[in-house]
Amino acid sequence: MRVALVTCSRYPDLHEEELPLVNALRARGVEAVPAIWDEPDVAWASFALIAIRTAWDYSPRRDEFLAWIERASALAPMVNPPRVLAWNTHKGYLRELAARGVAIVPTEWCGRGEQADLDAILDGRGWGVAVVKPAVSAGAHDTLRVTAENRAEARALLARILTRCDAMVQPYLPSVEEHGERSLLFAGDVFSHSVRKHALLAPGAIDPDFQDRGVPRVEPSREELAFAERVLAAARTVTGARFAYARVDIAPGPDGPVLMELELTEPSLFLRADPGAGDRFAVALIAATGAAQRRDA
Repeated sequence: MRVALVTCSRYPDLHEEELPLVNALRARGVEAVPAIWDEPDVAWASFALIAIRTAWDYSPRRDEFLAWIERASALAPMVNPPRVLAWNTHKGYLRELAARGVAIVPTEWCGRGEQADLDAILDGRGWGVAVVKPAVSAGAHDTLRVTAENRAEARALLARILTRCDAMVQPYLPSVEEHGERSLLFAGDVFSHSVRKHALLAPGAIDPDFQDRGVPRVEPSREELAFAERVLAAARTVTGARFAYARVDIAPGPDGPVLMELELTEPSLFLRADPGAGDRFAVALIAATGAAQRRDA
C-alpha cells in the first residue's frame, strides 16, 4: 500500500520531523511517498491515502491550495477530510468554536478591505501588549507583538494584511512565556503526547523555522487534557468529521486554559519528542485508509 505524505517544494523529501512516521509506516508494510502538492505530475489516484503533512507554503496561496484539495481528494481519500481543511485554513474557525463554549483568546476580527483603527482597538480593550496577525497564516508569518514602542509598525502591518485577507488583534498572553504554550497531539481520537512550544513572539525568540528542534515533552494537567478533548469534540460537531491527527495549542488564561489554535491541516506533530509517537500516528493513518476503503466498497 502506498500513502502520499504531502509536502512543499521547500521540503521535497519531507521535513526531518516526519521520519518517525515514515519509518513506522514502513515497518507496517506501508510505503510513505513524499509528494509536493503543487507539482503537476503527481499521480494522486495511485495512492490509497493522501495525508497533508508539511505543505507549509499554502497560506499565501490558500485559494490555490483549496482548489488542489478538491481535485486531489476526488482521486484518492484525503486526511484530514477536505471540508475540515477548508474550515481549518482560516482562523475564523475560532469564532465557531467560541460559539460552542470553547474558551479562546479574546479577539478583535478585522475584515479584508476594512480601515481598522488599531489604536482604538487597543485603547478600547485596554491591551497594552497585543498581537496582530493574519487570519490565514502559518509559522508566525506577518505576526507581530505590539507594544507602545512599535505601534506605528503594527498599524502598517495591519493595513497591509487587510489588503489581502482578514486579520486578528489579540492581547498578548504572558503565560506563553511563563507556563508555556502547550501543544497536545492526538492520533485519531487518542491523546498521544504533549510538548511545550517556544514562545515565538517573546523578546529574543528563536527563528520559527527551528520551532520543532528541542521542543520538550511535557505532561498536560488533567484540566489541560480535558479542555483539549472538549475542543476536539466541538470541532467534530461543527465539521461533522473525525480527524486522523490533530494538535490543540493552548495556554493558561485568567479562568483556565484558552485555545490558541487548533491545527488540523498540516501540523508539526513533534514526533521526535516522544519515542512512540511515530507508531501511534502510523496506526491512525492506516486506520483512516481502512475506513476510506470501507466507505468506497
